[in-house]
Amino acid sequence: MMNDLLRELESMKITGNTLNDDLWRSCVQLTEGTLVPCKKIGNERPCEEKDYSEYRQIVNRNLRIVEATLRHVATTFGEQNVRETASRSHPLRTYLINLIIIIGEQSEKNVWNTAESVSIVSSIQSNLCDLCKCRSMSELLVGKGGEGSSVDGSGVIEAVLLVLRPKLFKDTWKNYPAAVICYKWILWQVEEPNLVRHMNSIIPTALIILDDYVVENRLTGIKCIGKILQHAQMRKELVDTGYAEVIYDALKRLLIIREVAYIIPLYSCIRSLLSTLEYYNNTDSLQQKTCPLQWTIRDDVILSLLSSMEFEQDAHLRHAYMSSLPGLLTNIGCAKWCERLTRILSEYCEHHTDLKTLKVTMEAAKTFLVIFQPRIPTHCVPLYAAFLKLHMDLIETPVFDKEIVQNLEDCIGLLYKSTPSIGKKIINDDRMKSVINQQLQFRILNDCTYFE
Repeated sequence: MMNDLLRELESMKITGNTLNDDLWRSCVQLTEGTLVPCKKIGNERPCEEKDYSEYRQIVNRNLRIVEATLRHVATTFGEQNVRETASRSHPLRTYLINLIIIIGEQSEKNVWNTAESVSIVSSIQSNLCDLCKCRSMSELLVGKGGEGSSVDGSGVIEAVLLVLRPKLFKDTWKNYPAAVICYKWILWQVEEPNLVRHMNSIIPTALIILDDYVVENRLTGIKCIGKILQHAQMRKELVDTGYAEVIYDALKRLLIIREVAYIIPLYSCIRSLLSTLEYYNNTDSLQQKTCPLQWTIRDDVILSLLSSMEFEQDAHLRHAYMSSLPGLLTNIGCAKWCERLTRILSEYCEHHTDLKTLKVTMEAAKTFLVIFQPRIPTHCVPLYAAFLKLHMDLIETPVFDKEIVQNLEDCIGLLYKSTPSIGKKIINDDRMKSVINQQLQFRILNDCTYFE
């Protein structure tokens, strides 16, 4: 059938005839037959190549025929406006939408295709953009400047998402893993901030994927939400529609789970949400302006993070938690956590298990010292003890990461500047002379009163 279609298209090219209804139906059937089929069994386990053994035998052949067919379609339309034609209940509409879904499904190597499949769809994507006179897939999906959301010459994203939607319901999405890949691919194709116009179509799917027990699926959901938030950060629509709170509630449930793979992207999403929620919820709040130390949802998140950090011994988890900490310490309202932060930073400095964790610990310590400078004198003694002991340890056991030593010395300098009177008493103690070398005196303290 497919070879017959190609012969008819070649004949049409020679004779100069246009595609008739039968040929259009055949083109559409070709694209429909190239879509990744439903995974009918084994939803409780990850996909395997054996689930798509039959499809893998035909996928590359089909894709090559799709590519050849697309070239014939381009020849037929010539200089016509393809997107305008597609807006008029024309078979081309279905054909284009199917092509976009095929490109999305085959956009990366997976169990249902091969590396050759990815190469072929890359060529199909380039030819499709040329046919539609678009500079990129983003322009094809949302139009120039993202002005529209329908197949009317401005964008086809809503039409594509509408076709995908039945495959991405809560009770169907695991049967169509390729549709999930296509959905994710669409999010990454659209240029910022154009996804904001389509939140109703994209956010529910991300939440469904997030609400799964499989780590890989949760991670996919977090990444999709993160991409959406890149488009919607500080946008009032995110708050007014209620999506900000819905997403926060979904993410908050994952905070207590010890899974290193998604700790950093999870807290990245939450930071983005908090900044948006706080800005729009507190802009006109007199209470917030007069009482910056009141308890907020940011404190709920910090409490969860610090509770996880406090007794964690796994090096990978310690690194992920500490990497996520500085972005949450954004204002003086977080000063209520100074005592606990001091205790955790001191413990991480004293029991540093690897250089990667120590590096982010010193970066977090610098953030802490800068933001909470007025509160540092209250907590300076344990910090001095931790920093100076760590400095002595690193001198005795040379560390090849100069950035760690630089940040540590910066922290000692910031601590000294915040508490010069206390710092001089500590430094002038005879017992400290073996700890503080001359280089540290000149480079970090840089205070002539030290030599008086």
